[in-house]
Amino acid sequence: DTMEIQVADDGLDPGQTLEKQQRVDRMREVVAQLKPRYRRLVELRYFEEYSYDEIAAELNLPLGTVKAQLFRARDILAGVLETDREQF
Repeated sequence: DTMEIQVADDGLDPGQTLEKQQRVDRMREVVAQLKPRYRRLVELRYFEEYSYDEIAAELNLPLGTVKAQLFRARDILAGVLETDREQF
């Protein structure tokens, strides 16, 4: 009697896995610095994988507002992350 354990292979070597985790950690740090209204939208959309409609219902916001604020939040995040890249 042997027990087989399957380990998911994401195709990344240990260095790539570490780099990926560091990027995820940095993204969470940057998201945490957003204004609360943007932060919650980003968390729901990208970390909890809610649809736009689900976010609108959860936060009692019009769908257009959700989309516009997520666009703005992504723009802010992109600016911060671009600054990070320029520093390294």
